[in-house]
Amino acid sequence: MWSPRLARTSLAAIVLLATGGPPPAAGQTPGSPGEVETDSDPTRPVFVSLRPEFHNFDGQHRQLLIGRYDTVWWRVLILRFEVPVARTDDGQRTATGLGDVYGQFLFVPYASGRFAVVVGNGVVLPTAVDGRLGGRKWVLAPIAAPLWRFSRGLAYIKLQNFTAVADHGGGPPVNYLLVTPTFIRVVGRAWWVLADTETKTTWRADGRTGIKSGVQIGRRIADGVGLWVKPEVWWGPNRDGTWNLKVGLVWYHRPAAMP
Repeated sequence: MWSPRLARTSLAAIVLLATGGPPPAAGQTPGSPGEVETDSDPTRPVFVSLRPEFHNFDGQHRQLLIGRYDTVWWRVLILRFEVPVARTDDGQRTATGLGDVYGQFLFVPYASGRFAVVVGNGVVLPTAVDGRLGGRKWVLAPIAAPLWRFSRGLAYIKLQNFTAVADHGGGPPVNYLLVTPTFIRVVGRAWWVLADTETKTTWRADGRTGIKSGVQIGRRIADGVGLWVKPEVWWGPNRDGTWNLKVGLVWYHRPAAMP
């Protein structure tokens, strides 16, 4: 079950961000109808987001509370940092604490009209306080994503390969590819719908591929602030889970996006 302390922390942070966050920066303007306040646009730097997640697989439960912060360097490079607090319960033992921190940089080397290419790299740091809360590996994760914008949304295909480059106390090997086609559509002036399907191909298991799909429903609750919920399900013969439920509260910088 979800840790009461973690639940209280999540609720308090959501209330703080929704009602008492920093005031808008000078020169901010309301978002256009074609913009969405999801944190899934790879070209939009997030000021801060808070993401509770619930994962289930055959009686095993895992909960995460992920805080994300983005910053922009030289107006072309987005740096992202994600810090998770995790709890896992297999019915016999539980573990709670800091998980593996994730860092990432992204930039757009090519943009023409409504088409752009996003590239970068991610790194997973073995910061988990318990082996059940992280992989105990230093992991590099190069990323590329062709992206298409249209009048009321966008679509892209993210390709990212995670490979362990150093060991930090054992654990299974890491070498897998994620391919994630994503489609986002604005509905009205305040709502959006996101649909994606992600394949996970594990190279060290003879190319074993698992698939999960999800639908995100979100709403702009203030200028530059969005709230969304996303259920996901695993399907096919190689399932790494049963279902996930994710919730996000996002507060953005302006201007909204890179080229």
